[in-house]
Amino acid sequence: MFTLQVGYPVRDYAAWKQVFDSDPAGRAASGARSIRVFRDTEDGNNVAVHLDFDTKDAAAAFLERLRANVWNNPDVMEPLMAGSPTARILEQVGSENPAAG
Repeated sequence: MFTLQVGYPVRDYAAWKQVFDSDPAGRAASGARSIRVFRDTEDGNNVAVHLDFDTKDAAAAFLERLRANVWNNPDVMEPLMAGSPTARILEQVGSENPAAG
């Protein structure tokens, strides 16, 4: 499994979440198996999103769509972002569930 990890320094979480929920990059059609949203416990406007994909190519293709359709759109980004988003693709190499044992 491959996870696209995206960091968003946002100005206002509620406004960002409304745009995120509208799915401007097409998450629903991207092949993402799961999507998780996290907020920093010290700064609720520091957001991380993890999107899981079956292949690295699928994660990379979605990242390119995200950059082209959302990140390069100043009408979307300027009012929402306090800084530039960051992204990287992670490959899962292990998993544990200590509570299950």
